[in-house]
Amino acid sequence: MATSRRPDRPEQQFQVEDFFNPRRPKFLLWLNTAVKLSALTLDREVEALAASRLFVEEMTVRPEDTLRAAGISSKRQAKYQRRMSNLLAGRS
Repeated sequence: MATSRRPDRPEQQFQVEDFFNPRRPKFLLWLNTAVKLSALTLDREVEALAASRLFVEEMTVRPEDTLRAAGISSKRQAKYQRRMSNLLAGRS
C-alpha cells in the first residue's frame, strides 16, 4: 500500500522547461559541426603529408657526397677507405 506524501511537504510540480534549455540543442549542433570540420581538416592535412612523402623522391645522400661537399678530394677519400679496410682486415 502506497503512502501519501506528508501534508507539510506539498508535491512539487515540474515543468518541461525546468529540464530543457532551448539554446542547448543549437550549441550542441554547433559544437558537433565544429568537431567534424576540424577532423575533416586534420584528415586532409594528414593525407597531404602522406602524399607528399609517398610521391616526392627523397634524395639519397652518400658519404662521398658529404665528404666532397666538405672539400675532401676523391683521392683523399680513396686513401682513407684503403686504410680503414686494412685496419678492419687486421693488416697495418
